Amino acid sequence: MTEHSRAYSERDFKAKLSSISGLDKLVDAAKQIHALLRDPQTPLWVKGLCIAVLGYLIVPTDVVWDFVPVLGYGDDLAALAAAIATIAAKLPK
Repeated sequence: MTEHSRAYSERDFKAKLSSISGLDKLVDAAKQIHALLRDPQTPLWVKGLCIAVLGYLIVPTDVVWDFVPVLGYGDDLAALAAAIATIAAKLPK
């Protein structure tokens, strides 16, 4: 995931969001992760996970390349959902 962490930037994240408009579940999950990243109360380990998974979203040549019809963003959504589930499971209630 370090390669993906290096791929993250605010500019690239905003560009990616504008390029995937219409994929509501993916955009919503990305925005949730981004909100955690920007929150000063978020633990450092969570911020690291957020940067890695948002970098994964930004990189077009991940496990399933983003330009592959239908499947292209499925792995991105799965990665975002897994990150959200991991964070939710580890944070105090």
